[in-house]
Amino acid sequence: MNQSALPLTGAEYVLIAQVPRGGPRWHQVHFNADVVERFFRMEPGSARRVTFEHVDELGYDRGTSVRPLVFSEVNKNLKIEFDFGGVRDYPSEGVPLLLVLELGLRAFRYQLLLPDVSGYEPMLELNRSLPKIGRGLRRVITTLDEVELRWRECPLRRPAQGDGRRA
Repeated sequence: MNQSALPLTGAEYVLIAQVPRGGPRWHQVHFNADVVERFFRMEPGSARRVTFEHVDELGYDRGTSVRPLVFSEVNKNLKIEFDFGGVRDYPSEGVPLLLVLELGLRAFRYQLLLPDVSGYEPMLELNRSLPKIGRGLRRVITTLDEVELRWRECPLRRPAQGDGRRA
């Protein structure tokens, strides 16, 4: 059964991760081992893949991809590559937030929040208020209910249908 078709209860886990600056390849988001094991439920060095549904800043479904967890020999980090749509450049001010909703075992829906979009401020506040997971930039795990309590319009529960093109 398609994980995204299942009704959500609000108890599903959501990762709110600050995205590090990484030059032109910042969409390859680095995660510490604690996040990989506790949230993505993968072991470093695993050949397993993770399924991601992308929801854009307007709440439109932007497709599904299957991604591996990659270990970088250069900097000894674990990373997953995300499709951020038309967003190419890292913002000049502020840190992007990546919200990842767990739909099922290694099945997720995600959205990138930039500092100038709806939902950013309440999600940044939530990210800063919860205990961080592991080392590095702040990564926290909460529930969909907690996210929606602070940001009612969060589209992670029900992505909008259609292509999302502006008229």
